[in-house]
Amino acid sequence: MNNKRFYAVAVMACLAMLAQSANAAKGFKYSYGEFGYYGVDAPTGDGGGFRAAFSFGATDYINIIGEYNRLFGTDDVDNLGGQKFSTNEDIDRDEFKIGFGVHYPVMDNMDLTFTTVYVDQQYTGDWVIPLSAPFKTNVNTSEEGYEARFGARVKAFKKFEFTPHVVHKEVGNNSNSGGGLGVVYKFYKKFSVRVKGTFYSDDSESEMFAGVRLNL
Repeated sequence: MNNKRFYAVAVMACLAMLAQSANAAKGFKYSYGEFGYYGVDAPTGDGGGFRAAFSFGATDYINIIGEYNRLFGTDDVDNLGGQKFSTNEDIDRDEFKIGFGVHYPVMDNMDLTFTTVYVDQQYTGDWVIPLSAPFKTNVNTSEEGYEARFGARVKAFKKFEFTPHVVHKEVGNNSNSGGGLGVVYKFYKKFSVRVKGTFYSDDSESEMFAGVRLNL
């Protein structure tokens, strides 16, 4: 990430804090912060890391959202096409998202939600192809695009919330769609535990998040 993008995060966060929160006294809260484990399982490689995100309810129906994912990825392939061809990748990914969401209550215990975010992905690391002699090259590239997500927040029990969703993303030359489910369990006042999984149909990719949420 370059400095301009970090400045953009800071500016958006400050604007969100200056905006007057108009969340209803009853219903779902849209001002919170999250932090926890983030993992990806894809044909091009697997990786794990962490995710930090925030949401701020600016009005009754609009929330500002931001997200940062750090993925440490390593992929080892020992055999391709029946030939002894080994590829080793040690590439990390920094992903930044910023945008807004719209939410609308349809019942006392259910909100429909829609979010759209700008996505910036930065890849850095090494790519090694050992044939007769190892060949190593540095990787430093970036991709941009967007992600749109439609879902719902459903309070099934007093402390349990379910968040089904469908998502479509266009980043660089890649286009993918999928869906998933999340669960939020409120275990102590403003603290909750959240687990979310998303599965993409186009290339059998999956994403997982498990962490804590602090309601503001």
